[in-house]
Amino acid sequence: MQVIRKWNLAGAVFTLLAGPLLHFVYDWFGGVAAVFGAVNESTWEHLKLLFWPMFFFGVLEYLTYGRKTPGFLPLRVLSILVGMLTTTAFFYTYTGVLGYNFLAADIGVFIAGVVAAYLFSYRRLQSPGPWAGSALAGPFALLTAGTLAACFILFTYCPPHIGLFLDPVTGNYGLPSS
Repeated sequence: MQVIRKWNLAGAVFTLLAGPLLHFVYDWFGGVAAVFGAVNESTWEHLKLLFWPMFFFGVLEYLTYGRKTPGFLPLRVLSILVGMLTTTAFFYTYTGVLGYNFLAADIGVFIAGVVAAYLFSYRRLQSPGPWAGSALAGPFALLTAGTLAACFILFTYCPPHIGLFLDPVTGNYGLPSS
């Protein structure tokens, strides 16, 4: 259990540091960096800041201790979803109440999403339950993670025209116009 605590703490710190850097990676490098970094100020683009660091750190975890940890894959993917849902719910709740957003609260929402994700992961990995070890849990987790990654790639270039993908600053969807 000590291993799980150390890795989840390290993952949370990594995500809290890497996520904000990904906010600027598209501005710095352009091109394929659009897949990993926010290309605009939409809620969807900001979910990349949590998804990609957790995804890549989860791969590292899987290679080091996750293969031997019951339910690791489904619980890691589920924890990513918990973080994304927490971030989205907190953001829309506070902006719905106030009618606007501001940077300090947005940072707090990101932190809350990361903490919720890794706290969920830490607690559930200690006692995964029988469903996590089922024959379908691992493949379903991989399919879910792959689908999310594909959506982040696809919707970077072809976002649906719904509020989740709307840049509130420019009023545009997707990549900024050149």
